[in-house]
Amino acid sequence: MRTFALASLAIFLAIPSARADEPKAPSLTPDPTIAERYKKIRAEYDVAIQALRKANREEGSRDKSRASAKQPIDLAAEYARRVVDLAETKPDDLASRDALVWAVDVGPRDIGSYGDQVARAGALLVRHYGDDPEAVRIGLNLENVASPWSEALLLGFYASARGREAKGLARLALAQYLIRKAMLVTYARKTEGRPKRRMFNMARNSVREFDLTDEEFAIHLGRRLCDPEAIQAEGLCLFKEVISDYADIPYITRRHRELEALLKEPDAQRNGQPLTADDRAAIEKRLARRSTLGEVAEARLDAMFNLVAGKPAPEIEGLDMNGKPMKLSDYRGKVVMLVFWGTWCGPCMAMVPHERELVERFQGRPFAMLGVDCLDSKEKARAVMARERMTWPSWYDGNNDLGPIAKRYHIRGFPSIFVVDAKGIIQGRTPLVDKLIEKLLAEMESKAPGQRHDRPRTEAGN
Repeated sequence: MRTFALASLAIFLAIPSARADEPKAPSLTPDPTIAERYKKIRAEYDVAIQALRKANREEGSRDKSRASAKQPIDLAAEYARRVVDLAETKPDDLASRDALVWAVDVGPRDIGSYGDQVARAGALLVRHYGDDPEAVRIGLNLENVASPWSEALLLGFYASARGREAKGLARLALAQYLIRKAMLVTYARKTEGRPKRRMFNMARNSVREFDLTDEEFAIHLGRRLCDPEAIQAEGLCLFKEVISDYADIPYITRRHRELEALLKEPDAQRNGQPLTADDRAAIEKRLARRSTLGEVAEARLDAMFNLVAGKPAPEIEGLDMNGKPMKLSDYRGKVVMLVFWGTWCGPCMAMVPHERELVERFQGRPFAMLGVDCLDSKEKARAVMARERMTWPSWYDGNNDLGPIAKRYHIRGFPSIFVVDAKGIIQGRTPLVDKLIEKLLAEMESKAPGQRHDRPRTEAGN
């Protein structure tokens, strides 16, 4: 692989990481005390994080700033330190591998004291498990965690992987990360001064801004020194290498492994509650959805080049919630807000009041709100739509797997939003849609002053 960021490589080399020789094989005689202690720490964390979230919700209801509230990242740092300390006592034990993987994955952002633990865990993982697919697959979770410590881990896996599965996983993970990093570098090079960290609230269609810590600002400054085109080119090369050399390897994430283990537990619980039969069925359905590294790489490339602003929105042709035929092209001549959603998705349902407000605000103008209901039973979806007064049409995309519409649009998270103009061209995928929609409507109406537009359909499925 060509050198793409000397600064990143320097950071990687500054952290104790992979040895020049082959990674050590895991212990053939696991120490049960390591596994027991790790399980105990995990259980304590689960209790602590639930209590913290409850306390923060209660404090947030009294004080909207929540400036004094302890944050999840603080708890992540505390428990990650404990499991890394444990793993260091016997790093070649498989339970230590699992503990280190958890330490990398538990925090929302790896900065501050939690970032310190990610650096420690990452160095041990590369040193002892750089050729172990069960360790390397954690890299698939780091696409949106753009920090020097995550980058060091991904580079370490790339350098250490020897077996075909580990190499394929390492290349796909690094490719995803580099494409994301190229976007962040582009933003950094265009931004003067000390920017703010932004957090979107999709339910309120708003954004909150926070001051960067010195550490975050230093990372931002480091990005300004990088070449986004070179980084993106490296990511594209890695995607192509995955497609050519590792396409048939199953795409199995750490989350898949966690769910598999959960189903095997005799008294399985999630969020402090026993798993119901419906919970088990939903997990089994998710685990049945398997793809390959090649399919994932091809989907990422298609989304990068064909599902972006300026490209035609792929045609959608299917059935609405009442079983009637419905096509996206039927709405040509209107600005369309296309939302992929599900009744099971908390953020999706939290957005509904704002979606209703948009339908009312733009009533009588060339605007249409359209949904794609995913991974739902039709009966439940119809009942929720009636209860929540979701009067706009939705396609039904099936309940056993990601349906053909979601697959064509490469949906990876919910809700996913596309804004499509009157000519059927994607104009954005931003969660803050109000201004974009208003801009597109104003442009249309300025070109046809006095023109009367049909009102959008307002009965669900009609």
